[in-house]
Amino acid sequence: MDYRIYIDESGDHSYRGLENLGRRYLGLTGVVFHKAEYDPAIPLELEALKRRHFLVDVDYPLVLHRRDILERRTNFWVLRDSSRNRAWEDDLTDFQGRCPMQVFTAVVDKRARIENYGDVRTNPYALALADLLDRVGFWLASRKDGTADIMLESRESKNDSALVRSYTQLSIPESRSLSPEQFTAVYPGESLLFRNKEHNVAGLQIADILVADQKRLTVEEAMGLRASRAGPFGQRVNSAIADKVSSQVGRRLLQ
Repeated sequence: MDYRIYIDESGDHSYRGLENLGRRYLGLTGVVFHKAEYDPAIPLELEALKRRHFLVDVDYPLVLHRRDILERRTNFWVLRDSSRNRAWEDDLTDFQGRCPMQVFTAVVDKRARIENYGDVRTNPYALALADLLDRVGFWLASRKDGTADIMLESRESKNDSALVRSYTQLSIPESRSLSPEQFTAVYPGESLLFRNKEHNVAGLQIADILVADQKRLTVEEAMGLRASRAGPFGQRVNSAIADKVSSQVGRRLLQ
């Protein structure tokens, strides 16, 4: 494969508690790297970034997780110091801005899906994944620029198996940008890969930091909901990667 798509999620796939904006929307963000540009430069630079700001034990890799960073948990407690936090955010957003990646986000409005279709049988995660891969595939196919595989953070074996079943159905897309032949040309063979947080995958950590605030920006753009606006950290992150998000196919809200 020429490219790899690293995907992370914000929100959950249940249809409960949808009056809460935090539960109403499920977002997936995929960051797309050409493998020749990613390996080894991006993992090495990300590890160097961590070492500049945090205590790192070589036998216990420090994995970047947005919630831990914002809540100053584990090794991120040092960010309680405002000057150290500013230096970290400056370094992080500079790294994100230089990453040779393309960013795509799909957000499912679960409440709107119920109101519009009255069907809670469709897994929102599978719906978002289908839309995300369709747009990434269209982007790659239009560039005539090679094939891709997909890496996701493992969501327990039962959920992973369900996702594999959903993915296998995507080779016969309905009302999407790609024909079945185009889809299998972009995503040939065994394209779906799973890794855990402990594997310390750089691409998954980059997606983790982006997804929550790309989801908020997607909702804000589509719905005008100021309650969904990203905080100061999220706004810096969104600004850092703005030129890596296609104005045509980069973000979409599914209702």
